[in-house]
Amino acid sequence: MVSGIRFGGLASGMDTEGMVKQLMQSERIRVDKFTQQKILKQWQQTEYNSMNKLMANFILDSRKKLELTKTTSSGALISGGIDSVTWAKSAVSSNSSAFDVTASASAPSGISTIEVKEIATGAILSSTESTNLNSTVKMSDLLSADTITNGIEINGKQITISGDDTLSVVAEKIRTATGLNANFDSGANRFFISSKTTGETATISFKDSLETTDFLSKLNFTTAPAAVDGKRTIAGKDAEIIYNGGTPIKYSSNNISINGINLTLKAKTTVAETIRTDTNVDGAYNKIKEFIDEYNKLIDVFNAKLGEKKYRDFPPLTDEQKKEMSESDIKLWEEKAKSGLIRNDSTINNMLTKMRQDIYESVTGAGSIYEFGITTGNWRDNGKLQIDETKLKDALRNDSEKVLNTLFKTSSMPEETINEGDSEAEKIAKKSRMAQRQAESGAFIRIYDNMTSGIKDIISKSGPGSESTLLRSIKSTILIDYVTKGSKSLLDSDIGEIDKRIDRENQRLITIEQRYWKQFTAMEQAMSQMNSQSSWLSQQFGGQ
Repeated sequence: MVSGIRFGGLASGMDTEGMVKQLMQSERIRVDKFTQQKILKQWQQTEYNSMNKLMANFILDSRKKLELTKTTSSGALISGGIDSVTWAKSAVSSNSSAFDVTASASAPSGISTIEVKEIATGAILSSTESTNLNSTVKMSDLLSADTITNGIEINGKQITISGDDTLSVVAEKIRTATGLNANFDSGANRFFISSKTTGETATISFKDSLETTDFLSKLNFTTAPAAVDGKRTIAGKDAEIIYNGGTPIKYSSNNISINGINLTLKAKTTVAETIRTDTNVDGAYNKIKEFIDEYNKLIDVFNAKLGEKKYRDFPPLTDEQKKEMSESDIKLWEEKAKSGLIRNDSTINNMLTKMRQDIYESVTGAGSIYEFGITTGNWRDNGKLQIDETKLKDALRNDSEKVLNTLFKTSSMPEETINEGDSEAEKIAKKSRMAQRQAESGAFIRIYDNMTSGIKDIISKSGPGSESTLLRSIKSTILIDYVTKGSKSLLDSDIGEIDKRIDRENQRLITIEQRYWKQFTAMEQAMSQMNSQSSWLSQQFGGQ
């Protein structure tokens, strides 16, 4: 046998290559099974990651809709977040031309009074009349040589001026150096400078100098104030209101909050105006119903996946099998092959069970959801929630604070994690604080917490897939355990072991195939030699 050369039936006339291929098909059964196992594991990862993505989007989307977006650095909702939402209470202004009003959940129901004494303004400096200039005039034709040489100082920042600078360039330099608004309007032939904020602390302050006097006078800033302590300063004004007949209160902005009421001031008033606040029964009911509807949709997906039938007679197709099938047949086959990948999954089942238990527990300082007509339906629904509309609306009308706290209260207790290295005393203390945190958390906040824990458990099982950024947006530390374990999930480890088996099997197959070819090649060589000898003998006998 010549190394590396295969004799494919030249002497025997047999389809040696086909025979070897058939022999190897039976030998490949084991490696095909391992490959199918690997594909199933990968499909499972995709399915788990899909469940995590659904939960993550539910948490983020519902938080946004509920205005529960204020979180700690780790992503946990801050305590008292429900107090600031604007959908639980309604507010009506008696003078919408003077101020607009909304109410947060903490606003008291009833009538309040407000008198707007001042509107907050920023610091403003404008040319009081046309400069009779245009945007292309050069500073060398406008300002003194000293002003061009020394520049001007605004808000403690030195503004250098070149003789070739135009008014538009000077405006840009002021903006860049000071952060103020500055613009030369060539249509009005006027220069405008203003602060970006409002209130008494918003200022435009020029250093008192001959250069400043030159700059202000040449641009017709005739309203510039007199010098005080070496500076010429223009300041904004604070807003000032009288709320419920008390003493005046000042604010640096026209967007203010007082006693749970959010105001946007627009104009002064001559008398005390009224604000009527009340529970927004329909608005609050719709928000709660929307949350429950989306939650129920998610439960439907989980129930469908957990109960999905598994077709054991439809394993993943090998590449060879796919070659013999049409695209439509492959699609139908794989639909069955992918069915039941997470059927009766313990991780998801445990999360759903705990979620059902936790939402029914009473909330410290509030109540229980069944008091307000929120219940689980038939046992076949596996945790879906139902609403008694009349009962819930009556509860919102009579004691909205209790309803909202029962559903959305956030505990002031920080999150805890029990670590393997914790002592027994530490574990007991942590468990106590964790129990307190849960007892103080509203029913819907417990849903968030349980889903977050479920997401973390699924990450340990299947990894984050391509959704790392999305998952971190729920909780910045959610991948820490996964990363500390080498960024390798249980399924990753299983797939790694299967890959090793496949590699070993492939090496075995190479050895077997080489043996078959060696045997067939030896046979072909022997037959070739026999044919040669027969031909020689025939020639010898034929020659006599």
